[in-house]
Amino acid sequence: MKNMISLAAILVLAGLSSCSSKEPQIPIPTLVLDSGSVSNPDSANSVTASGQVVPIEKVSLSFPLTGIVATVDVKMGDDVTRGQALVTLDDSVLIAQAAEAQANLDAAETQYNYLKRVGTDEEHLNTAQADIDRAQAALDSAEAILHQATLTAPFPGTIAAVEISPAEIVIPGQVVIVMGDLTGFQVETSDLGERDIPDVKIGQTAEVFIEALNQTVAGSVVEVARLSTTLGGDIVFKVTVELDNQPAGLYWGMSAEVVIKTGENQ
Repeated sequence: MKNMISLAAILVLAGLSSCSSKEPQIPIPTLVLDSGSVSNPDSANSVTASGQVVPIEKVSLSFPLTGIVATVDVKMGDDVTRGQALVTLDDSVLIAQAAEAQANLDAAETQYNYLKRVGTDEEHLNTAQADIDRAQAALDSAEAILHQATLTAPFPGTIAAVEISPAEIVIPGQVVIVMGDLTGFQVETSDLGERDIPDVKIGQTAEVFIEALNQTVAGSVVEVARLSTTLGGDIVFKVTVELDNQPAGLYWGMSAEVVIKTGENQ
């Protein structure tokens, strides 16, 4: 009896094995991931970068000489006209130097006129004339330096930043005033990398999404920087995009997302 049960078990197992071997093998599909693929087919012909709204005309102003600030005549938000005084340095020493130069010129001219009146020879007159020329050059230089002690607005605009206060010392190249013309804006990118910049050309069209306005504005590339800067250790290049129109509510410093159509033939 025990042998019969064992035999039956062997037959059942053999049958199951036979049935399993006849079932077709269904292949498991394999998903191949391509790290270089993109979901949007248009993205292969465009590059995307973050940017910021800036005035078309803007400038950071500095003095070409060292001095002590006497007066700051503007504050942030002030509207200014071309030639308006913004910051003035203490010019008392410069005024004295200009006055001395003027006195030297007057003396040189007086000497020349005297020599000419008494009939001095040509050689001495030429020497006296050379003294006049040198005195005039010294006066011109002193007056030019005196003029540089007053920082003026190069164009009509709005003061965006004042980086100096009275009694502070300034050095050449130190930014003291930032201003811009707020009647026209453009967008400058901030993170366009070195791998994308070779595809960007002047004249290519762009779509600019102004986040604060929830609005997309058409534009075109008008400038591509030839020198790089660094952002978080990455090499980036600034690209300037001109807007086809100026939407209402646009302000200096607003964030933007820029899509440049690099697939276009220019």
